[in-house]
Amino acid sequence: MKKVINKILLATDFSDASQNATYYALSLAKIHNAKLKVLHVFDARVLGIPANYFITDEQENIEKTRQRGKENLARLVDSFDIKVETIFAEGIAGREIIRIAADSGADLIILGTHGYTGWNRFAIGSIAEFVVRYSPCPVLTVPSNQEQ
Repeated sequence: MKKVINKILLATDFSDASQNATYYALSLAKIHNAKLKVLHVFDARVLGIPANYFITDEQENIEKTRQRGKENLARLVDSFDIKVETIFAEGIAGREIIRIAADSGADLIILGTHGYTGWNRFAIGSIAEFVVRYSPCPVLTVPSNQEQ
């Protein structure tokens, strides 16, 4: 039987939802002896939307915020007990996740869901929903309230 999961792409925004998704990505990578790539997409358009590292002083410029994202990505993967590849991309998150999954031949995308509803979902959009809709491979979405 052919191995189904060889490459896993974990998309993270460093939120609580992403922490839960990280747990699943690491577990599945170990179980399947799969390569794990960890992706963070920096989208300067959403700096006004609270995200784990986007809460910044008004004076702080985009370059400093971009650098903080790169540092958070490095710090996250340094905490892993397996070797992973990191990808720092810039653009619209959903589109970049789909593009990178296709380009890298990912067999599975894993990402967290924030569980926004109503106005927040409309205003912010649902990256997870976009990824599920347009993904070139299966997608595992992990809710932020999922217990580990």
